[in-house]
Order: sequence, then C-alpha cells, then structure tokens
Amino acid sequence: MTSAAVTFENTIETIELKRDVTKHLKQGHRWLFANCFDPSRNLKSGIHMLNYKGEALALGIWQGDTQLRFRVLVLAEEPIFRRNNMKRTLELYFENQWRKAVEIRKTFDLSVTNSFRLINGEGDGLPGLIVDVYNDTAVIKHDHPIMEKTWNAPAIAEKIQEAFPQVKCVYLKRRNDAEEKGVNIVGTLAPEVQFLENGVLFASNIRDAAKTGFFLDQRDNRKMIQHFAKDKTVLNLFSYTGGFSIFAAKGGAKEVTSVDIAKVAIQAVARNFEINDLKTVHHDVATDAFAYLEQLNTEKKKYDIVITDPPSFAPNEKSVEQAKAAYTKVFSNSIKLVNPEGLFAASSCSSHISTKEFMDICQEAFSRARKKATLVYIGGQPVDHPYPLAMEELRYLKFALFRLD
Repeated sequence: MTSAAVTFENTIETIELKRDVTKHLKQGHRWLFANCFDPSRNLKSGIHMLNYKGEALALGIWQGDTQLRFRVLVLAEEPIFRRNNMKRTLELYFENQWRKAVEIRKTFDLSVTNSFRLINGEGDGLPGLIVDVYNDTAVIKHDHPIMEKTWNAPAIAEKIQEAFPQVKCVYLKRRNDAEEKGVNIVGTLAPEVQFLENGVLFASNIRDAAKTGFFLDQRDNRKMIQHFAKDKTVLNLFSYTGGFSIFAAKGGAKEVTSVDIAKVAIQAVARNFEINDLKTVHHDVATDAFAYLEQLNTEKKKYDIVITDPPSFAPNEKSVEQAKAAYTKVFSNSIKLVNPEGLFAASSCSSHISTKEFMDICQEAFSRARKKATLVYIGGQPVDHPYPLAMEELRYLKFALFRLD
C-alpha cells in the first residue's frame, strides 16, 4: 500500500519492546537497538507498530539485519496518530515533516547558494532519507535498502519540484559499488552538474562522486576560510574536490596547495578552479596525505593556513580510541607546518567522536607539536543539516580554527 510518499504492507505487524525506553522516545530520540527486542522474533523489514506492555507506543521502520533495529516515525501520543488508520497517520506525518523541512530551506537566496540539503534523515523526521539539491538537480539517497522501498521516490520527486520549481532532474543515487549506481526519477542526470555555494561555482560528476555529489555540510566553514585567506599561503589536506581550496583562492590567497589520494578528486579541484576563472597559484597533489605530511615536515615547509579534514576514523564505537590516536597524530603533524601566528583548521566527521573529545584531541595535538594556540572559531553542521536535540550522536561534524600563538 502507498500513502503518497510512504510505502508499506497492507497489514502492519506489531513488535513488542522488552525494555522500558518510553522516556527515551518521548524526549525525542528516534533509535532503538537490537537489545530492546526479543531476538527470536523474525520480522520482515518495513513499517511496523511498536508496542510496550500491549499498548501502542509508536509507528516506525524495522531493520531486521542491523543493530539499529527500529527507527521511530510517529509516537502514538501525537495528535496526528490515527489508531485505526495508519495510511492517514503516515500521510499526515510526512506532510508535516516535509513542510517544516522546506520552510528551513526556503531561507536560502538561490542567486547566491542553490546547493543545499533538503532532507536530512532523522534531523527532519524522515529516517534513512537524504535529499540534496544542486541547482537544477536533486539527488535522493538512502542509508539502508529498506528505505528505498519505504520512501516512494516518484512521489518525493513531485514534492521536490513543487517546492523548488528550478529542479528539472531528480536522481536516485545508490552506492558507488552497486550494480546499478542510480536511476533517473525525473529528467536525465547530466554528466556534470554546476551549482553555487555562497557565490562560488562548483561542478560535480554526481553519478560517480562520493555521497550525493559534494560535501555540503562544510559550507559555513569554507566561508570562514575565505574570510582569513587574503595574501596567505594555504595547504588543504584531504582536499577531495577542493571546497576549502576554492574558497581560499576566492578570498585572495597568494598560493593554494590541494592534496588528495584520489586522482579524480584532484582533477575535479582543477576543474573548479577553471570554472571560477581563478588565477591564484595552485598546486594539485594526487598522493597520500599522511605520507605527504611527513615529507613536508622533513622539508620543514611552512604555510600561513593549514586545513586538515580527514575522512572518518571512527566508523563505530569500537574504533574510537584508535581514531583518537589517528586524529591526534595527523593534527599534530599538520600544526608543525603552520607559520607563527598562522591558522590551523581541524575537522572531524566522525559521529562517534563527541565535540568534547574532538577539542581534547586538538589540545593534545598542540601539546605534542609543542605549540600554543587561541581558538578563533568553532563550527559544525549548517542550518540544512539539523538533528534532534535528544540525538547528540547526530551532531557529527566538528570544525575548529586556531591561531598559533
């Protein structure tokens, strides 16, 4: 059965909680893990009713093959919950969440920034659903196979175009290693999509790019680098397609060096410099950033601004201690390359590393580098990457800008 944007079985099965987590849910948390349920209960993934002590507690999505087992959509105590009409409940829920999500994104001036996250999963109350807009192209992505079956892409595409008429193509993107990388829902995905971020032009090969095509979450932090870049020499480590590099150049940087292990990413940096007609001296280096850091330190190279934004080192809780050590080492080696009174930008996208842990890592990195610093700016996710107040673990992005003393 389809409830506009939501697809579900005609008969919605019920799953019983074996632990009292009602307070946890009523405070706004939306995840329940395998230890909350009877392990012998074998349910088909999809939308189910959650009960506790025989009473309806919530309607949500069951994922039978992961430790994250149940993702709440709507609580039974909410006014839109219709005990005898799940179809209507889901319609009301989706419309309500969609309206609130669009209201936030309508604040963007599309003549300056026409690239943004329209739906941010749990942050917008629509778990497992990501929708990013790049100018005239919207990209839908899911974090679990059941989500592609739950969220009705054609109906969502219609909603996207209704809210943002400039969108002419809606593309459903799957994993890059999937047999079919993606499918056109509306229109045809162009080989290259160009879009604006804070007045700066970027290009992406969305079909083959990481995530949905670009890392939109660093928008505010890239703008901050532009603010400080005039006449500076800048090193951008783990540059990917050069977001920080382009903003540094736009800010008047004297010289920019971008380093990434992926040759295709470095080629994309050059493309982004080209479409912005930037004349800044730019060195693009396709090599392992860790090894390059060691080389630069051996050569005693120095830069006015060093940006270190590595990939996530902590994919799970078990890897946190190892990740802390890795972040400390790479940040410390980066700090050694910064000129006196220069700037060091550190970033982490590891959701399992808390903001406090991240700042502790930075402090230890400065200590190991035998340097002192002043915190100039601390940032994170922009307005289009919201998360529920009760789910601190979804505050994944950390960014800090330091001046060396």
